[in-house]
Amino acid sequence: MSLREVLEPLARWSREGKSTGVATLIRARRSAPRRPGARFAVSDAGDIAGSVSSGCIEGDLFEHLQQILQEGEARLLTYGITDEMAADVGLACGGEIEVFAEPYLPDDPAWPALTDSVERGTPATFLTGVSGVVRGRRLLAAEGKAPVGTLGSGELDRKAVEGAGSILDTGVTRVIELEAGVGQGAIFAEPILPPPRMAIVGASPIAAALCHLASFAGFEVSVVDPRSAFLSPDKFPDAARLVGRWPDEGLAEVGLDRFVSVVVLGHDRKLDVPALEAALRGGCRYVGQIGGKRTQRLRREALAERGFDEEAIGRVRGPVGLDIGSESPEEIALAILAEVVAVQHGRA
Repeated sequence: MSLREVLEPLARWSREGKSTGVATLIRARRSAPRRPGARFAVSDAGDIAGSVSSGCIEGDLFEHLQQILQEGEARLLTYGITDEMAADVGLACGGEIEVFAEPYLPDDPAWPALTDSVERGTPATFLTGVSGVVRGRRLLAAEGKAPVGTLGSGELDRKAVEGAGSILDTGVTRVIELEAGVGQGAIFAEPILPPPRMAIVGASPIAAALCHLASFAGFEVSVVDPRSAFLSPDKFPDAARLVGRWPDEGLAEVGLDRFVSVVVLGHDRKLDVPALEAALRGGCRYVGQIGGKRTQRLRREALAERGFDEEAIGRVRGPVGLDIGSESPEEIALAILAEVVAVQHGRA
């Protein structure tokens, strides 16, 4: 998560008595090197952390932030390749981005609440006013907790949280335009999600390759298989957890929710069907099943016998992974991880 790149430096610089500022990428059109939510932070002593464009505009943005630290006023900036900007700063990739640059205010209660949510892995929605009557105001709405901070009034807070809708389910940021009668302005809504987790059922060679790749990509990976001979630590050195239990018990031990991706690689009905059932009932965002057309049909028939309707069964992705012509365990693992990441970012 790009937030982690800047939260600790911002807090540390503030403790050292430095004035600090932060820029947030809120919109990206066409090709852009980073996604909305990426951040770039600076101090008045010249310290920097994070990135919103992987280097294309950070030099110019640094100067804007230094001015903001002197003046105390936030700015909404647009960068991109246009006829007017051809000889000036822009994105070499041909995209266009909008960046909200502001002073970092450690006394704003939303900032420490955000840090706490990130550190604890608590799902939350972070709302930042980027223009109009809400500019420079923040609100953190964590699940099961009272909102922290404000966008200016209770009505604005309520409207913004409603406008953010289901971004925790989609994992996709959103810019909310205020409704007429509430006041002109826009709010950047971003999901604060726990670190990604993956549960692999079936300790196969593909599982070993997937465990390695997914761990490298930042996933906390658990491998579930009741067959102890297959589930040896030397085959899965990157796993956070090895669970030698049947899938329904093992996945319950891992703990399932909508932020967990479940990949079923057992190729054995006794493993596959209980695992798929547990993943669907657990509301997991990604549920993938290895196997060809016949295997997929048989597993879906088994799920129907267990009471799942067509919509629920349709959530199972199979054959698992993107179709990239993969053959080796490593290539198949790459295809699976690519599909999981695409779903995670709302791209599939």
